[in-house]
Amino acid sequence: MRSIRYFGNGTLKMLDIPEPQITRPDDVKIKVAYCGVCGSDLHFKRAELDFLFDKENGTPIGHEASGVITELGPAATAKGLKVGDQVTYYYNEHCGSCYYCRNGQEQFCENMTGSSAAMSDYLVVREQAVHKLVGGCDLKRGALIEPISVCLHGIDLARIKVGSTVAISGGGTMGMLMTQLAKRSGATKLTVIEPIAMKREMAKKLGAEYVIDPVGQDRKEEALKITDGRGFDVVIEASGSWRACDGIEELVGKGGTLEFFAALYRSDYDYKLNLFQAFFKEIQIVGGVFQSPYAFPRSVALANVLELDPILVDGCVFEAEDFEQAFEAQMDGRTIKSLIKFD
Repeated sequence: MRSIRYFGNGTLKMLDIPEPQITRPDDVKIKVAYCGVCGSDLHFKRAELDFLFDKENGTPIGHEASGVITELGPAATAKGLKVGDQVTYYYNEHCGSCYYCRNGQEQFCENMTGSSAAMSDYLVVREQAVHKLVGGCDLKRGALIEPISVCLHGIDLARIKVGSTVAISGGGTMGMLMTQLAKRSGATKLTVIEPIAMKREMAKKLGAEYVIDPVGQDRKEEALKITDGRGFDVVIEASGSWRACDGIEELVGKGGTLEFFAALYRSDYDYKLNLFQAFFKEIQIVGGVFQSPYAFPRSVALANVLELDPILVDGCVFEAEDFEQAFEAQMDGRTIKSLIKFD
């Protein structure tokens, strides 16, 4: 089968490898239809996280996927899944017995396994990780359920109250999903901070009341204008850019929350914080990137409710052999989300 692997130094290759086989009683084999290019994948392509990878043999990548079940293990019966079902999957598999699993924090499982190998024709995961698409959700939208689940967990951690003023830094896929979820959570004066004009316009269509161009405008000055001089109740950094982090605490109002939501920043970047200001303003700082398995069922339902068409625009789908083009299109802003097609 075809499988895209990362070899370090920004090098991706498509290999021809044997198909994975069912080995555990509760395994499920999936024929991948679409796999999205995650923002974390772009960090790999830029060679910013090479210390994480097997450069000699190549590391499988891809975790935002949808597909069709082709085979079930004999014990994969708890969810009523069957061959031919259209599904998505949660790529982390938890043990169920460690401290964190027993305390409802499976995303921190001490014995985590799973599969981030969805940029392949087939993958095999345990039944616990598989979720059937519902309500007519198609396979393209299904590939966005994993990103939705990450954003939903981030919204849960941000604890937005009805009426909270909210700013989101970054207008990529995650920023666009966060914008919609924040709006549905009751956010007011919802503001998206994004340097690309096309993405700012899309943010307004998806519910943002205000947009700020951090290149052409003074970010702090505009934030204070929007919030009557107080700063935002909640600021979510979702761009993944370390440049966007510098000084972002200045946008947060007294008693506010600052969430660093984006998955990966440069490994050599240290965020500088004026602790006196943090103390004086009682800022709460939250990290929020792991997708809780408890967010996944809600995300399956949300896939039919959220406006995803502006993300899944014409030209966002690339044949598997054109994976380099898929990465390049997302890196240079021609797509908000590139999908690699394997069916």
